[in-house]
Amino acid sequence: MNSAIKHSGTSFPERIGLWINGQVNFWSSYRHALIGSSLARVILGGLGFYFYLRDYAERAYLWGPDGTWPWQNFTAIDGMQGFSLYSVSKSHTWFEIIFHLGMLSALLFMLGWKTRATNVLHYVFLWSLHQRNPVLLDGGDNITAIILVFFVFIDSGARFSLDARAGKGRQEGRKEFTYRVGSVLHNAGVLAVILQICTVYLVSGMYKVQGERWQNGTALYYILRTNEFGWPGVNRLIYENATLVVAITYATVFFQLAFTFLLLNRKLRMVAVAGGIAMHLGIAFHMAGLINFSLTVVAIELIIMEDVHYLRLAQFVRRNRLNDSDTASPGSPSPRQDNSGASPGAPPANVLASK
Repeated sequence: MNSAIKHSGTSFPERIGLWINGQVNFWSSYRHALIGSSLARVILGGLGFYFYLRDYAERAYLWGPDGTWPWQNFTAIDGMQGFSLYSVSKSHTWFEIIFHLGMLSALLFMLGWKTRATNVLHYVFLWSLHQRNPVLLDGGDNITAIILVFFVFIDSGARFSLDARAGKGRQEGRKEFTYRVGSVLHNAGVLAVILQICTVYLVSGMYKVQGERWQNGTALYYILRTNEFGWPGVNRLIYENATLVVAITYATVFFQLAFTFLLLNRKLRMVAVAGGIAMHLGIAFHMAGLINFSLTVVAIELIIMEDVHYLRLAQFVRRNRLNDSDTASPGSPSPRQDNSGASPGAPPANVLASK
């Protein structure tokens, strides 16, 4: 393409102008990763709601003004790590109001109602709760706090949300200035999320390389045997296999170091996403105390996939379901038919033909 422009007599400044125009159109004319962003919103909101629900019965003991971390210690200069709504008053009534409002904001954010507004509210309430008793956190709070800031700019309510259902009949002008500005902010937010997860992987991999147990391949053995996060009776199936321990230990380091570079290759991008999701689902399964952290990373990795990948995946699933229904065993009872001769619930003939 560049050679064609060069031979056509296009000057260098004109080529620069064409490139800039192409970049402007790429960032402003289309909102990328809408499906992945929406799925991530559902998971992040669901994890926030689960965070409140998990401790609901013991909320006063764990987070209350007279709980494990007394309000006086919490509001002391050395005890305050950052702003928190729970520091405003020692009143138990105030604590209950803030706690339940936070729970409601997480639920509304997950459902996608007034998504950007509930995103901000969810961030403020969740941050306040995290600051109230940092000892109870598992590390997932750090990346969640960063990602929720980026999500303010992302159109995460475009799919699977109450906002999307309410605006289904409205056509949004793609050439309008407000839409283009919103698209730039959305795409910049998506890029920031991807850069953040790349940073997490790269820094984590670099730290592991410096560790002696990661170097000799025994790190996984000690991780699976920790009392805080281990799963007795299940993890031993792995840590008693020396070959498997060494293989997974080294594979983890290599994958984390290579993750960012795998994303640069379009063909290997899905391999990186699948590997990252599999790794963190494994962490959630074998280290039950890190479920919040693991699923947060999984939610972020869903944003890396473009909408076309999800559409192809959905098409593949539908095609397999149709094939399974067509290859049903001959001896199985046939579906009851109505007067028209069509099976109840079967798709129209023209839809099947289009498949």
